[in-house]
Amino acid sequence: MFLGRTFAVSLAALTALLAGTTSTAHASDDTVNAYGASITLPLGLRFRPAPEAEAGNPAAEVASINVGTVSTGAVAVEVERKTAVGTESARASVDGLNAALLGVGFTAGSVRAECTAVAGQPTTGSTTLADARVLGTTLDSSPAAGTTFLFPPLLPLVEVRLNEQIPNADGSLTVHGMRVRALSGDGDVILSSATCGPATLDAPSDAPLASGAGLYMALGLAAAGGGAMLLRRRRRFG
Repeated sequence: MFLGRTFAVSLAALTALLAGTTSTAHASDDTVNAYGASITLPLGLRFRPAPEAEAGNPAAEVASINVGTVSTGAVAVEVERKTAVGTESARASVDGLNAALLGVGFTAGSVRAECTAVAGQPTTGSTTLADARVLGTTLDSSPAAGTTFLFPPLLPLVEVRLNEQIPNADGSLTVHGMRVRALSGDGDVILSSATCGPATLDAPSDAPLASGAGLYMALGLAAAGGGAMLLRRRRRFG
């Protein structure tokens, strides 16, 4: 009974020292991505999200997009992930926008969206517009998250969302620079979309067990425990 208790203490001390020198690897998430435009128009006209960037294809661009009543100039997207420091970011930009949905015209010199994630901190996003207008109304160049307008004001046909920020179930954040949606549900145009977060910080996956001074300390403690056990046995049965 006394023997078992002494040996258990020695093993616990040895285990604690060994465990203190190991590390656990954390897998990176795969949520970081960006795309230039996603377009759904009346009469079944659709344009899938493109161009797209993700961790395996971190940058993409096209000279222009032309789908029905939506046309753009250059479109570029980019993502970046640095697991060693626990950061990731995504950016998308659409230049030379000239479009209409249900007769409501909207233009912009550029629509840019981005998000940034840092391990252990909330993911942030922002939108920047240049020379953006809807039915001749000038839009703020740095709209607050979730800025929303209805056009035309007296008889609304479309909803215009600027800097739309959507928290996703997996913890990531999606930022849409500009989104123009038909209130009837027959049309949805998203321009400049960026998604990232939550960022993770990787740790070495193959760290060795205790070595050097740590190993000798552990073994020494175990041996000391054994010596104490023998001494106590002699005192008890001697």
